[in-house]
Parts: sequence; C-alpha cells; structure tokens
Amino acid sequence: MIWVLTTLQQWLLFMGTALVVGCVAWRIQVLPGAMRALPAGGVSAMTGIERRVARLGLASTAVLVVAWILRMVVQVMGFRDPFVSLWDDVSFLLFEIFWGTVWMVQGAVLLLLAVSLWLAGRSRLGWAAATPLVVALAVTLAMSGHAMGADARTLAVTADAVHMLAVGSWIGSLAVILAVGRSAEAGGPALFAAQIRSFSPMAQVSVAALIAMGVVLSWTHLHAVSDLWTSSYGRILSAKVAVVFVILGLGLWNWRQGLDSCDSEEGAAVVRRRAIWEVSLAVGVIFLTAVLVHSVKP
Repeated sequence: MIWVLTTLQQWLLFMGTALVVGCVAWRIQVLPGAMRALPAGGVSAMTGIERRVARLGLASTAVLVVAWILRMVVQVMGFRDPFVSLWDDVSFLLFEIFWGTVWMVQGAVLLLLAVSLWLAGRSRLGWAAATPLVVALAVTLAMSGHAMGADARTLAVTADAVHMLAVGSWIGSLAVILAVGRSAEAGGPALFAAQIRSFSPMAQVSVAALIAMGVVLSWTHLHAVSDLWTSSYGRILSAKVAVVFVILGLGLWNWRQGLDSCDSEEGAAVVRRRAIWEVSLAVGVIFLTAVLVHSVKP
C-alpha cells in the first residue's frame, strides 16, 4: 500500500512540476518568438493562449499541492510509531529533521506559485514572479531526494534541479503547446508552426542539459557501470534511459522533417502526432523516475 502511494505521489509531483515549468518556459521562450513570426491576428490569438497557459499552470500547481500533502501522509505512514501520539510523529518530521524544513519551504513556494500564476492570467508581473519560483520548486525537489545522500551533495542537488528544469522546458513546454496552443484563429496551422519553431531552440538546449545532468546523476548514484544491469536500481535506470532515447529519436525526427512542413494542415498533423508520442512516452519515463527515487541505490 505504501509503495503504491509513494509512487503515485512522486509521479504526481514530477508530472505537476514538469507542466508548471513548461508553462513558465512557454511564456519566456515560445510566446515571444511565436509572436514575432505571426501577423497581427496571430498575435491577438497568442494573447488568448497565454491566458489559457496561465490557467493550466494554476491547475498544475493544484495537483502539486495534492502531491505535497500526500507526501507528508506517506512519510507519516513510513515513520509511524504506534507507541507515541500521531502529533509526536508529525512534529518530529516537521521540526527535527531536514526533510521537514524542505517540505515546509516547498509548501510556501507552492502557495506563492499559485498566487503568481493566478496573477499571470491578468498581468505580466505574475509571470515574472513565477519564474524564480519554479526554479525554487526544482531545488526543493532535489533537496528532498536521492541527491542529498550523494557524496558530492552540492553537485548532485544542482544536477538534479537542472535536470528537472530541463525536463519541464522540453517535455513540459511541448505538452503545453499540444494542450492549449491549438486554435482555429490566425490561419490555422500557422499558429502551431510558429510555436513549434520558437520551441525548437529551447528544446535543443534542454536536451543537452538533460543528457549532461543525467550523466552526472548516474555517476553520483552508481558505484560501477555494471550496476546498470546487476542491481534493481540500475535496471530501472537503464529502462528509463532506453525510453528517453526513443523520445529523443522522435524529437530529432520532428526537428529534421517537421519544422519545414508544419505550416500546412497535413504537416502540422504529422508533427502533432509525433509530439503526442513524445509526451506520452515521457509520462512513462516520469513514472519510472517515481519508482526509481524510492528504490534502494546500489
């Protein structure tokens, strides 16, 4: 029971974080580039999409709040001492160990993030406030996971946070484009094409950061290359990496063949189908990550 709850909680936490990072990255990178490429009618449509992205970010933050609460429930279930009161256990987790401090800080970040994204639907100031908050959220995730148990702790925490931000900027932003970036306004596929082309440079940088930080994290968590097939942790990690390379292949295919053709209805449909596969497989990778983070390291 506790394994199922822990996996569900981590999956929701990572999914929500990837989406909320994707919303902010979309606003920082995709929106400005798309608006420069579109005529006046397209710019008006993008403004409407921006409001929908803010609402999606707010909904993702609500999911994160549920995952945040569930995380305390799972921790209490794991540490529960039947010979003391429930409050004694909760108090110990909150005030006696570092995990509790990080958990409370994370709750404050989520509250501020919810306010910022609510404001983002009405003012650019909301987006400005949300940007450092998603970075802080990624850092709190890293500081409450395996990275804190690494010998090179600072390096591992930094790599973990950057890894999460890269996932959100790549897969999260792509999911945002698929979810709310489609509109019948602004000449049909032109709106989608403008976003995909603006998204592409950020995706390339994110993928490079993802691979680099993944190598660093593997180095800090594994003792030998053979751990990848001789330990349970390593086998899950190997499966995760294998699926990631499939996603990278789909992304490369879309980049090489899709960017020039996504202005047409047929070309946009093909790019969209491949992108849906990218995001769907990424959901599976995030599930494997949720399993991985509470598996015993070799």
